[in-house]
Amino acid sequence: MSPFGKTMRISLLLCASLAVAAFAPKAAADEMSPTEAAGLLKQMQGLREKEPCAEADFTEEKTSHLLIKPITSEGSVAFEAPDKFRREVKGSNSSLSVSDGKTMWVYYPNFKETEHYSIGQRSMLNDSLSALSAGLNFEHIEDYYNFRAFREPGGYQFQLSPRRPDLKRLVDHVSVWLDNNFMVQKVELFQLNGDHVVTSYKNVRRLASLPTSTFEFTPPSDVHISYPLGK
Repeated sequence: MSPFGKTMRISLLLCASLAVAAFAPKAAADEMSPTEAAGLLKQMQGLREKEPCAEADFTEEKTSHLLIKPITSEGSVAFEAPDKFRREVKGSNSSLSVSDGKTMWVYYPNFKETEHYSIGQRSMLNDSLSALSAGLNFEHIEDYYNFRAFREPGGYQFQLSPRRPDLKRLVDHVSVWLDNNFMVQKVELFQLNGDHVVTSYKNVRRLASLPTSTFEFTPPSDVHISYPLGK
């Protein structure tokens, strides 16, 4: 996989982390009418305006057609509307993805490698990050995704399937379960090649603010910096 492909997958997984989405509702789920879904979306947008930041810990399992058995990892995510995020994967395959809205860094400490992306440089990257932001702050979702909402015991299940061709090349569909307080519980992401990622969340918290340093990154002096899209 190219470095750009890896970065896009990280971005989409972050989008799945806190997005309003679902694809294959359970039989017990009760689909909401378009008017009800719009009202629910408005509620969530209101929460985002009051508390534009969020943090969570996660456990993730990836099943791939290239792997004999699933890979499990743990980490944390943070987001600040409209376009700042941080995603850290711990363990033997650790990585760190950080964006301040203008620059995105992807750091692989075990390999002493860092990728640098200037947001606004390529339309595919711009659209993917805009889609990510739409999913996270619940604004302009309809510009990027087909959206449906379902009510089920203990919370909600939402549907988010890509509308734009560039997004369709990156992800097939995403399923997300939220509790009654709109706290994400679990995410399932399905890629076009059949790969499947299940992410479970705990310690989910909405916040009014986060330290500026959360979304800043300075490469260590001993790492190699690459520019997959050019400087």
